[in-house]
Amino acid sequence: MPAITHVTGFAHLTDLPCLQLNFGQRSAVVSLYGGQVLSYCDDGVEQLWLSPNASWQHGQPIRGGIPICWPWFGVADRQLTSQSVPDHGLVRNRLWQQLADEYCPDHSLLVLGITVNDIPWQQQPVQLECRYQLDRRGLHVHLHVDADDGILQQQAALHSYFLVDDVRACAVGPLPTQCHDKVSNQHTDSAIVFGDEVDRIYHGTQSQLTIQRPAVLPITQAGHDASIIWNPGQQKGSAAQEIGPQQWSRFVCVETARLALDNLQPLDLHLHLHQ
Repeated sequence: MPAITHVTGFAHLTDLPCLQLNFGQRSAVVSLYGGQVLSYCDDGVEQLWLSPNASWQHGQPIRGGIPICWPWFGVADRQLTSQSVPDHGLVRNRLWQQLADEYCPDHSLLVLGITVNDIPWQQQPVQLECRYQLDRRGLHVHLHVDADDGILQQQAALHSYFLVDDVRACAVGPLPTQCHDKVSNQHTDSAIVFGDEVDRIYHGTQSQLTIQRPAVLPITQAGHDASIIWNPGQQKGSAAQEIGPQQWSRFVCVETARLALDNLQPLDLHLHLHQ
């Protein structure tokens, strides 16, 4: 099988323009729409959750995989503009361009890019680049924005949806003792209990985390200042059309994020899913 192939459509997402990477017993599918990883299989075993009700028509962001959030994260973090703007930024529902690809005995690499010229507080266009690499260690996703582009303030997140057997039996760690609970809008040191909605920001998380689901998936993150742990819970998840009945229990989001509004700092956000 070729290392990188263009494919039309993935799962039920008809006509979606995608590229498939292959390396050894691993494969990944990346959508040009949103620059989003939709699938990562390790030895034939899927590691990511994609909603059976996900859609990309009419500008709809795709629910699942690894969405890219930029230049802001979430509704509550829009300190930079009073305009009506979409959740999680501007690049989830736009077409990215293939910039390069490479295959060698050590890895398979795809590079996508997008130019954004309608940031509310930014006068000049900004270029994003995302690199997707499969190798013997797993899947590596690297989002980069150069400081030379002149953007003064930005947030970003790799909003990963990990496939689990049952989120109620899932554990993520190690995590700091304190976090901001967005559901209660309070700081807390209580342990995570999945079942009801969980939406927590953990600042200063380590580079190494593990997700027990029940098999252990190690992940490495870099360039981040926080990790967000999210699951909509039974009540909210079951009512969400874009998630689907009973699907809320099949995933946990462990999001690698840079939330601080730094000035003149390049953005380099890394996520590595190990074997």
